[in-house]
Amino acid sequence: MNPFGEFATATTHVVDYPTADPSRSAGMAKVSTPDTAELTAELDGATEWLALAPDEILLAALARTIARTLGDGVVPIDIASERRSMLDAVPLVCATAEQASATEVLAGVHFGLASVTQSAASGPSEVYFNYIGAVPEEALPVQETPPGLGHPLEVRIYRTAALVHIDWWYDTSRFDPYTIEELTEQFPLALFEMTSDAAAPL
Repeated sequence: MNPFGEFATATTHVVDYPTADPSRSAGMAKVSTPDTAELTAELDGATEWLALAPDEILLAALARTIARTLGDGVVPIDIASERRSMLDAVPLVCATAEQASATEVLAGVHFGLASVTQSAASGPSEVYFNYIGAVPEEALPVQETPPGLGHPLEVRIYRTAALVHIDWWYDTSRFDPYTIEELTEQFPLALFEMTSDAAAPL
């Protein structure tokens, strides 16, 4: 039985244009969620009291962000993090607050990741969640390298010094800039919801 309801059986596309729009310039551009000490402290605090890895909390926030910005449903996401190798096409259930609580969304991510054992698709997903973890400050130019795996959207998250950085790399031929801007604005709100309202998965 699907705990999220019927909406969680349909795949949601995140791109504005299913294929590259020839009238738009092709290339990867970056928009960043503003770095704040408050956001970093919230993530660190939730990691400790929920006893979860930070990438799970961040993925739950991404699920809520996509639901608020682009619509609810299932979004296949390629996932890489400092503690696991690449996971292909992990089905991330994106639900609004009316459809699922923060605790339910976080539990969906936690148990969903635990059940994934192998690649589920032969081609890249539309979204790549790339949690790099801590990097030396002198390595920052490496983090400025545009993505090269073919995803229309990469959410790249890493920590330098005392702050968590969240970069949104997107294909300019498949997204309107305001879509990415809305994602960057909604993500901190979704993260604060997860860190403040969610309970640890049972």
